[in-house]
Order: sequence, then C-alpha cells, then structure tokens
Amino acid sequence: MMVTVPQWLRMFYHSVEWQVKDSPNSVFITFDDGPHPVITPKVLDILDKYNAKATFFCVGDNVQKYPETYQQILSCGHRTGNHSFN
Repeated sequence: MMVTVPQWLRMFYHSVEWQVKDSPNSVFITFDDGPHPVITPKVLDILDKYNAKATFFCVGDNVQKYPETYQQILSCGHRTGNHSFN
C-alpha cells in the first residue's frame, strides 16, 4: 500500500523516515507496548538468531521504568517509536 504524505507534514516532522526501500520479499516487523524486562530480551534473542531487525513502539512510562531494556533494543540495532506515554 502506498500513502502520500502531505509536504507540510513532512517538513514538520523532518526527522521521520517517510520512505523505506523494500523488495517484493520484505517484511516489516513491529512490536508494541514495551519494553518489558522479561519479554523484550527474549524477543531480541529470537530476532538476533534470524538476523532480523524490527521496530519497537514503546510506551514512555515503560521506557522510564526499564531504561536498560530500552537501551538493549537500541544496542541491538533496532528502531524505536513512541506508542504513547502511559
């Protein structure tokens, strides 16, 4: 699916990556509502096993509670996004 983003919105959020080069075999993996100190490391291990990258949409409150787990996501080379604060 292709979505056209208005230019004014792109200018307002200039640091957002609006286009991603993909191939017919691309899969985009996302996880919501983390990080969780027990579940997230297990997910990271599975992603590492398959040399896969994902985007984690984190809850701000959880990031504050578990900063080490959030940092682990980043250290493994994954992307993060804001899901909400609490």
